Amino acid sequence: MGHTYTYRCEHCGYEEHFNQGHGYLVHSQPVTEYLKQRTKLFHYKTHNLVKQLSKKVKNLYLKAGFQVYKCHKCKILYDKIEVIIFNHEKVIHKSEFRCNKCRTRLRLTNIHRLKKATCPKCDHKTFQIDHQHQHLWD
Repeated sequence: MGHTYTYRCEHCGYEEHFNQGHGYLVHSQPVTEYLKQRTKLFHYKTHNLVKQLSKKVKNLYLKAGFQVYKCHKCKILYDKIEVIIFNHEKVIHKSEFRCNKCRTRLRLTNIHRLKKATCPKCDHKTFQIDHQHQHLWD
């Protein structure tokens, strides 16, 4: 279950949707179950890492979900699928992302409290949440 947030730029009218939560095909599961699926849900490098780790370490579990990240330098928002791989509560891998513009490491953001961000299209700091277009999904 998750939320979809719509952000719209007051300057240029650009609109983008951001997902947060678990659902659709992206959810927590044992790594063995994920690898049995025909569909690769993650970036190919993450998928290959999951395969490699499963050969080295037994009883791995995959926690995956949609998250919203923000570049603290550019203030641009990103919709990403976070993947955490662990074994007996010990984290073995956690996704890290970088800004497409400045290559700074992205930080997880609290989208519920975020008022404004930088529009990825026009670079104005007028990218804000549209409260009329929020959705829950399962």
